[in-house]
Amino acid sequence: MEILLIRHGQTDGNRAWRHQHPDTRLNEAGKEQVARLQEAVLDFAPTHLVTSTNLRAVETARVLALATGLTPATSHLFEELRRPAVLTGQRFIGLTTLRYLVTWFYGRKHGDGESYPEFITRLLEARAYLESLPIDARVVVVSHSVFINLFVEHRCRPKAIPLARALLRFLRIMRHKNTGITHLRFGSSGARDACAWTLITEGKGTHLRS
Repeated sequence: MEILLIRHGQTDGNRAWRHQHPDTRLNEAGKEQVARLQEAVLDFAPTHLVTSTNLRAVETARVLALATGLTPATSHLFEELRRPAVLTGQRFIGLTTLRYLVTWFYGRKHGDGESYPEFITRLLEARAYLESLPIDARVVVVSHSVFINLFVEHRCRPKAIPLARALLRFLRIMRHKNTGITHLRFGSSGARDACAWTLITEGKGTHLRS
């Protein structure tokens, strides 16, 4: 099975580096990014299209649905990390976010947000959803930066990652471009207890051959 994890198009919240509401829409630049994304998705010849329920992802998937003729399956499993509502509008780079991230990494649950253990559980459920599809499927998933990056980390790991690795992944999250493509492959590893998930490319632009 071939899987493309694609980050949604740009929003005003992305541009301002602020935490967003689930109903945040794409801005004009984001719509243009998604239009350019269509060629790479058509080249991939997908058989399945899945999207997060967050509006910015749904809007991205609608454009890809028109291009491919596929009906997108909407799933809460692929939503962005559910942050506490009090973070909405706060800057990504700031003391409030830093305090949240440190305590979140060590397992604390913040209000109506999702704890790290809860997020890992959802990542594993999303993995199981994909694994349930036909082995010859070619799947496009429209999701979000934190979800995609932590899915890559936890595709073969059902527990928290080490702090040093988390810091490196945080830098990748901050550099993750809107409509960036991460290509994964799922199939038999041929070895007992080995991971069947392979990372092919990570964070590529809108052309898979770039």
